[in-house]
Amino acid sequence: MGLHLSNEDIFAVLKQMPASILFKRIGSEEVHGSKGFERTFGILKATCIKENSITFFDSQSKQKAEDNESPFSRAEAGEPVSCQFRVQTECRAMNCHIESALINTSVDEWLVLYITPNGNDFVDDNQENSAVVKHIAFNQLLTNFSSKLINANVNELDSIIDQALAAYGEFSDVDRCYLFEFSENIEYMSNTHEWVAAGVTPYIDDLQDMPTTSLPFFISHISNGLFKIDDVSTIPDVGSSEREVFQEQRICSILCVRIMVDETMYGFIGCDIIGSPYSWKAYDIEYLRRIGEMLGNTLQNIRNRKALQKMQLELLKANKQLEQLANIDGLTGIANRRLFDSTLQRDIKRCQKQGLALSLLLIDVDFFKQYNDHYGHVSGDKVLKKIAKTLSKSCLGNDDLVARYGGEEFAVILPGTDSDAVNAIASRILRNVMFLDIPHEYSTHNNKLTVSIGLISQTNDSLKAVYKQHRAQSASWLISQADEALYRAKNEGRNLIKS
Repeated sequence: MGLHLSNEDIFAVLKQMPASILFKRIGSEEVHGSKGFERTFGILKATCIKENSITFFDSQSKQKAEDNESPFSRAEAGEPVSCQFRVQTECRAMNCHIESALINTSVDEWLVLYITPNGNDFVDDNQENSAVVKHIAFNQLLTNFSSKLINANVNELDSIIDQALAAYGEFSDVDRCYLFEFSENIEYMSNTHEWVAAGVTPYIDDLQDMPTTSLPFFISHISNGLFKIDDVSTIPDVGSSEREVFQEQRICSILCVRIMVDETMYGFIGCDIIGSPYSWKAYDIEYLRRIGEMLGNTLQNIRNRKALQKMQLELLKANKQLEQLANIDGLTGIANRRLFDSTLQRDIKRCQKQGLALSLLLIDVDFFKQYNDHYGHVSGDKVLKKIAKTLSKSCLGNDDLVARYGGEEFAVILPGTDSDAVNAIASRILRNVMFLDIPHEYSTHNNKLTVSIGLISQTNDSLKAVYKQHRAQSASWLISQADEALYRAKNEGRNLIKS
């Protein structure tokens, strides 16, 4: 049943409504807002609003609603509207629940959208009860992300922080929520994470490595824990730099709290509102502070974990160095007797299992005592280093081990090397030592320093037979055989190979 009211009467009634509504005549592009809508969205002067000056965003996808999907278009097409949108005006944007209604008069049809900002359903006659409900909802949000952050590793942290900022931003119905980190000396700050509501311009890429000296008013406040501005236009001239930056970004209200890690200022978490001032409530500050503490605790835990991992790596490195020192001869830099003994035991078992031959060389520097007595111990040490280097270059196998067996005596383990190959290697060692051309007055070979070599080579079958007979003493037996061969080489004139 139509109302017998003029368009002027309908307009006057709807305009004065305390509820937040948008209304228009069917077919007109002029949209009007009630006094309640203007108050809610911070619109100070508005006779009429162009329909294209109000933007509706899908609250889930954050995508702008197509013209035929906007609440006005759907309602004009006869579809009842009752759903969530983010409503953006030139002054403010908010997540809202929208319901449509039609008013028929004797002259025209009027379309009305009831705009209820999220959270307003908590505000009833019992303000205390609404605060309790909001507090419970926030605690649920905090608990959800606390459980995620407790065991978060470094790779997961960025994603969880982004999720936490988005959840807090939507819960608080702000336009932007972000995390900044300071450089170690607090000379610079960078925006590391940012969430923005639908239709809000992100600035994260522009806010990197900002000198903190450019925002002294802000830094002086955040260093004490809190930066709270209800109306950016009221920032005093001492904060003119900050005021200009905020106004360039259309920020009207801003709230930031400090984040501490290791008892030093790590950064800050903040949020802001675009388009119209907002008086931050005590619970706004408390909620943001608790989010900041949660992130600070997480960053502290991860930093502690990193420090522990670093200590563990340093300990492993130190243990490896100690193990190396325990297995390396301090003078020559090759394996020592300890590593030789353990390697020979291991290679005896490995060669048997893999069907490999095994050969062993014992090498003694000829007349080394006389060399030391005549040329001195410093020269003697230099000779041992040269011999060790020559032996290492003469043995080309990946698994060969060259070791200082004791004093002027060296040993070489050659797994997978048969009799012919080990004799060729031994001959190469004799030749390479002669090529060193080290003078030795007491040498019987052209007054040059030489070595004598005793060797033993076992086929895989003979190695198995040795092991079957000697078991744990197999290494000692092989060494004794090589030592006897070395003894013969020295007795028969030195600079010789005997097996």
